[in-house]
Amino acid sequence: AIIVHDAVPARSLKELIALSKQQQLGVGTAGVGSATHLTLERFNAQTGAKLVHVPYRGGGALLPDLVAGTIQGAMTEFSSALPHHRSGKARFVAIASAKRSPLASDVPTMSESGAGEFNAASYIGILAPGGTPPDVVARLQAALARALAAQTVLDKMRELGVEVATGELTTAAGFGAFIRQEYERSREAAQLAGLKKQ
Repeated sequence: AIIVHDAVPARSLKELIALSKQQQLGVGTAGVGSATHLTLERFNAQTGAKLVHVPYRGGGALLPDLVAGTIQGAMTEFSSALPHHRSGKARFVAIASAKRSPLASDVPTMSESGAGEFNAASYIGILAPGGTPPDVVARLQAALARALAAQTVLDKMRELGVEVATGELTTAAGFGAFIRQEYERSREAAQLAGLKKQ
């Protein structure tokens, strides 16, 4: 998601892109090579925006600096920034998801806002070492499915702005394919950012 300080005059994604071409707008991320940095680079490349990357050492100081006005915006996880949007200390311009969030239904998606098909998401999954016996993987997968079916778990995740994976993504094969796809997308974004292997 892109969230901006209230002093930024842009009220829409199109206005933010146009403003970034007229003046320097510092947009913080969790650091060089982070998922949010790579998302910012993809966003700039896809939309022609000229948002200036301001790397942080993790996300801890990022949102307090945004609220204080030290930086004009942040490319960050929706769930992390949601409390600041709700309090009015900053505002989302758009979210990088396929559909609007029921937790902030007033905020359009980037696709709705003219950025083309643009999605980005943080994800959490459980991995096992290569060569783990299939029966062990199946037991782990079944235990995870049971936990994610518990209403209290689902309610807490929704409250935090977290979406639970469904369908093929909940299987070992589906999650593996997703990780490979994300790896390729990140590799392309790293090339856009000029990042080199170290």
